[in-house]
Amino acid sequence: MTPLVSVLIPVYNVEAFIKKCLHSVLRQDYPNMEVILVNDCSTDRSIALAEEVITHENPLQHKVQIVHHERNRGLAAARATSLSLATGEYLLCLDSDDYWDNDSVVSQWIATALQTDCPIVISDYVVDYPKKKIRQSVLEIKTGREYIQAILSGSQPAFLWNKLIRRKEWEERNGGFVEGLTLLEDYRSVIPFLYHVDRIGYLHIPTVHYVQQNLNSLIHKIKMKQKRDLEAVLEYLSHYLLVEQKEEDFAPYIGRAYINIKMMLFNRIEVRDYPIVRSIHPEYDRYLSGISQSTLNKCIYKLQSTRPWGYLGWLLLKVREGVKKVIR
Repeated sequence: MTPLVSVLIPVYNVEAFIKKCLHSVLRQDYPNMEVILVNDCSTDRSIALAEEVITHENPLQHKVQIVHHERNRGLAAARATSLSLATGEYLLCLDSDDYWDNDSVVSQWIATALQTDCPIVISDYVVDYPKKKIRQSVLEIKTGREYIQAILSGSQPAFLWNKLIRRKEWEERNGGFVEGLTLLEDYRSVIPFLYHVDRIGYLHIPTVHYVQQNLNSLIHKIKMKQKRDLEAVLEYLSHYLLVEQKEEDFAPYIGRAYINIKMMLFNRIEVRDYPIVRSIHPEYDRYLSGISQSTLNKCIYKLQSTRPWGYLGWLLLKVREGVKKVIR
């Protein structure tokens, strides 16, 4: 049994990465795939290079279509466009600066999905740093509700790209992609879907290489103007879980999510902008002990969150980042 798999790839100014990404997709030995690339108005040679790979490196003649946005609309809109065109029974998302590990990842994903009959199968992945690669193994968490708690606490990622998802359930339950949203779009779409998942399948092989060498990536360019996007996503999830679903037990996990997001902001801004981050729900800081972060990261956060000690927190952060650069 070989159900159709839709592979969804947003493309924007990734000429240094797109060939490797697309090559890893088109060499898959799984025989029933459709590949949908959404060009979000790239200004470089990304699409020309993609067309070159499609023409010369598609041995199984997988169906590939390239859709062009008339203007740059952002990652969330590109994902929404690709999803609207998908016809497969299963969905796989892949960012165009990442790539799949080997020729059989889709076959193994589908085999696990069919064997377990789970609407979602989550896999291990590899983080590619400039100097080394680190495998990340996901925890086996039984239910979607428990997985949401792990995401909000920071112990598990909300990434779409390490998850094979059955399209029928996704279209019925996901939180949607909001055009213009630049960060945490995975959180907004994945968490409402997971809330209705009773069983999760797991594939303990590294399927995706998450490349940390693209300095144009959004995660390396967080600006204070994106603060509103981050808050909007967490406010949406807070309303969805605490009000719509009446799940008061999720309140501490929402608090932990706010702390994780504030950590992200603190680590990407100048000291002069710290007061803006401190103003984001300071009452949730009481949940600091419950987040999945190292003691050092929690110490840095405490310093950054306290006006007299913010600069010291910034210095510790720079020392930590310097050590990481040497190691990675």
